[in-house]
Amino acid sequence: MSEVSQALNQDWDALVASIPDDLEASAKAYGALQRHRGIKSAAALLRLILIYANVLSLLTTALWGVGLKLCDISRQALEKRVLGSVAWLEYLLAVLLRSLLQPPARDTGTLRRIVLRDASVISRPGSSGIEWRLHLSWDPFKLQPAQVTLTDVHTGEGLDNAGLQAHDLLLGDRLYGIWRVIRQALEALAYFIIRLTWSNLPLCTPDGQPLELIAWLKQLPSEQETAERSVYIADDPEKRLMRLVVGRLPADKAVAARDKVKATAHEDKRSVNPNTWWAAGFCILLTNLPLSAWSSLDVLAFYRLRWQIEWCFRRWKSLCHLDVLPAYPAKIAHPVLLAKLIMILLMQQRLGALPWHELWSKPEPAPVVSPLVAAIYRRVQEIICPPAVIDQLLEDPAPFWRHLRASHRQRPLQLAEVARRFGEHLREVLSASRAPEPAPA
Repeated sequence: MSEVSQALNQDWDALVASIPDDLEASAKAYGALQRHRGIKSAAALLRLILIYANVLSLLTTALWGVGLKLCDISRQALEKRVLGSVAWLEYLLAVLLRSLLQPPARDTGTLRRIVLRDASVISRPGSSGIEWRLHLSWDPFKLQPAQVTLTDVHTGEGLDNAGLQAHDLLLGDRLYGIWRVIRQALEALAYFIIRLTWSNLPLCTPDGQPLELIAWLKQLPSEQETAERSVYIADDPEKRLMRLVVGRLPADKAVAARDKVKATAHEDKRSVNPNTWWAAGFCILLTNLPLSAWSSLDVLAFYRLRWQIEWCFRRWKSLCHLDVLPAYPAKIAHPVLLAKLIMILLMQQRLGALPWHELWSKPEPAPVVSPLVAAIYRRVQEIICPPAVIDQLLEDPAPFWRHLRASHRQRPLQLAEVARRFGEHLREVLSASRAPEPAPA
């Protein structure tokens, strides 16, 4: 290997070494690399897939493969390799995720960690609807994922494969306020704070009477900002008592929330439900945290952390371009999405090396995370696609000509035909100008 090739691959070798797996064995086991056929190794195949996830062009990926001495194969062969690597990429994603997780701490009976749970939808350009749902469990203080799962649109939000452990504190929005999800949290011996709608989860008072939630909210004095009462879920056979905690929204926030209810009803061409309109002025939470340790104000403060997972999705999509996918061929968008998630977890590995516990505990303002994410992700991209390859192409394009030649598309052929005709005409003109003049009569 030349000194230039060694320099281009040095950082890549360190990056791929952070994936704790035998790539050759797993690529063969999952059918991604049964035969090499121009691909030197499993690490080279992984790099080609990650390059394609960055540039979103098979032809450009072939150019990078030549420049990095990975392979010299056609874009059609590259497409087959990418499409055949879905199972392998899913496996590598799980391997990387396990490397980010820490073993459960010794059970002390107190809160172990806070886990934010949410999902975000992703579609390729031109899609007729939602194609994938990305389920994420997020540790806001370590800025690390506790679980990442990619499913199709038919799998709704829930706690399946959420990675919950005993004494975790789960924070979830209204979509998690149903008995099926809450039962999963209870079975995991986890604590939870989940926001409720006024109608999705039937509740009962300790004496067994159905709770009229809206009537209770209307009885609260207008100057009272928080309230709580003991309830149990009507579908819970064990009738475990929980805390229903409500916080009155500030006046301007309540007006905005209720205006949104009206706007939604107008868009759906239906009348506004008065109970929905009234409940929009409150934050309604259900929790099993013990009252002796955590007050209503503590519960409401904990729930405000849930917004951090929304920022995580925004950073992944806007800074890491998670939702920028190829439109054609449609089936290649899935492996590209998995490859982008692998790059994001590689970025998260490096982001997690910072002393976040020290940063959160200091009296100074909290650090801004977005510039760090953008810078580290950009560095990962540069390791995968080093800019020096472009310099190689400009200095010596000969090795790249195979992938730069015009294809059988009509427009490149038209341009070549015009260039040929112009050349022939120019030669005729030059030939005529050099012909000897006839002797005078």
